[in-house]
This record gives sequence, C-alpha cells and structure tokens, in this order.
Amino acid sequence: MKKIERKTKKTPKNYIKIETSGLSREIDSIIAVSIIEKNSDTIKTFCVENFKEEKKLLEEVLPLISEREFVSYSGKSFDIPFIKSKAKFYFNEDVDLNFIDLQEITKKYNFIFNLPSHSNKVLIEKFIEKDALKNKKNYEGIKIKTLFKKYIEGEREALEKILEYNFISLENLILLGTKISEKLHKKLSLNISNFIFFIEDLKLKDNTIEILGLTNYEKNYFNTEEQYTLEINNRDAIKNSSVFLEFCGQENFYKLENKWKLTKDYLTINKKFSLKINTEDALYDDKNLCYYLQKKDLPFEISNRENLKSPSQIIILYYKDHKFENEKEVMKKIIEKELKY
Repeated sequence: MKKIERKTKKTPKNYIKIETSGLSREIDSIIAVSIIEKNSDTIKTFCVENFKEEKKLLEEVLPLISEREFVSYSGKSFDIPFIKSKAKFYFNEDVDLNFIDLQEITKKYNFIFNLPSHSNKVLIEKFIEKDALKNKKNYEGIKIKTLFKKYIEGEREALEKILEYNFISLENLILLGTKISEKLHKKLSLNISNFIFFIEDLKLKDNTIEILGLTNYEKNYFNTEEQYTLEINNRDAIKNSSVFLEFCGQENFYKLENKWKLTKDYLTINKKFSLKINTEDALYDDKNLCYYLQKKDLPFEISNRENLKSPSQIIILYYKDHKFENEKEVMKKIIEKELKY
C-alpha cells in the first residue's frame, strides 16, 4: 500500500476525498483516500496497490477519521455508507463517522444559492473562479476502475494518474468548502450592536415562519406581540458550536475583534434564539400561495429586499421558497426594536 504526503495551504477544517472502483458497496473497493487535518498543510494519501490491500488501507484510515468532523462532497449519501459497509465487512464494527456534506448544505440553503442542481460540476462553476481552480482538464471523464485495472496489468503510470486526480480533487474540495463557508457566513450572520445572530434554520408551518439560530447576546429574553414572538435562552447550553456554525467558520467571527475591540470569550456563541413571525397568505399565481406581512401592522418601516413583484403595502416572506433577504430584514428590524438598538 502506498502512503504519500504532499504540501498544500493550511485549512481550518478537516477534509476527505475517497476514490472507489465503482458505486457498489458490495462488489467495488476503495482505491484511495486523501485527508487533510485541521490547521495542517499536509495532505495524506493512502492508496492500495492491489484489491487485497483494502483492509490494510482501512486499518490506517479509520483511526484518523473516526469520531471526527470532516468536510466532504456527497459524504452523507456516498462516502459514509461506503466506508461503514467496508468496516462492517472486515472488522464487524459500526464506525462513528461525522462528515459535513457540501451537497447537503447547498441543498439546505438553496434559497440563498438558487442553484439549478447540486452536482460537483455546478458547485465548482458557481463558487470557484476559473483561475483559482486546480486543473482537472486532463482528468475529465476519468474512470478510476479502468485506470486501476491498467495498473494491475502493468501500466505503472495509471496509479500515478489516480493519485494526482485524487490530490487535485481534494484541493478543489477545500476551495469549494472555503467559498461556500464564506458565503454562508456572510448571509446567515446578522450583526446588531456588539452581538451576532447566526441563522441556522428557517421553517414554514401553517402561517408561521420560524427563524432559528444561535447568538452571543448576553441575556435571556422573551416577548410576544401579535405579529411575532422572540425568545433568547440558554436552556440547551451549547458546549460546542453546531455543525453549520462550525462549518461556516466561527473563526470568522473573531475577525470582528479589530472592528469592535472584543475578545474571543465575548464572542462565544452560546445561546439559542427563535423568532416566530405570523403571516397572512394569498394566491400569488394560479398554483402557489405567498406568505406576507402587511406593512401597516408593523411597528417599523420595512423595504422589499427581494427581486419579487408585490404590492407596496405588503412584504412577502415566502413564495415557493423562503424569500430570505426579506425574512432577514424583518428579523433585523424586530431584534433592533425588541433589544432597543
């Protein structure tokens, strides 16, 4: 089995990229696994030189990735089931794997990204500038199984192609993860006075839109009005930041120190908030309802932030999907009013 270490730029997260001989967990094998660990500048690659070495590869890799958080592409739907299946087969063990899946994240927050699909090709074209993209032109349409077969038959260069493809793919995954993280951090963070409100989830139930998230606001708070209910509490204390907060880069919040002269301790995100907004509904078109607020009912002035036509007397918060910029603007106005900023 080959073990290779190659240098790259440091990354604030763990990343993983695997190559397999096919899509079937029963009949195909893991050929190569590359990982880079948090705050490291070294990509470690483990590659089998024959199919019998798959067990040995797992013995090396599993201790490095078990019970740790790794960023991947399609890790939840492909990587984790594949690796867990192999661990069960060779060791009769259920390994604990925690992968952040970029495909899952872009689907969850597609009301921000507006992507036509969540394929690797689409994500790369959307988030990575061409001059920053590691060259994959020579590897388009590559078939790992075919290359590995050629290697077994004596074509030594075929294995080098697999390793180079795997290395380039991981570097592009790091670029992709960084860009998505930065975009989400910018969009999901709301700064009010010296406090951060980080949006984790948006829900529509009946006529109520609920915005859920985390904050470093110093006090517990609760108030309910006809149009909304705002609650901030630490009933479920957060030992560590949530998956999406961690992915978006809590280290990005610390960059605010220079602006506000705050300490890292002060910027600890350790409380939950919930904002429930009561809306009205009406047909926007022949098939779809929209959920909206009447401006006259709000104790503040509000402007439409979305490219969505609507009467001037209302602000639409949901139509087919969340109208996120409008929701965020309403949230900002409510918190400023309630907390008197």
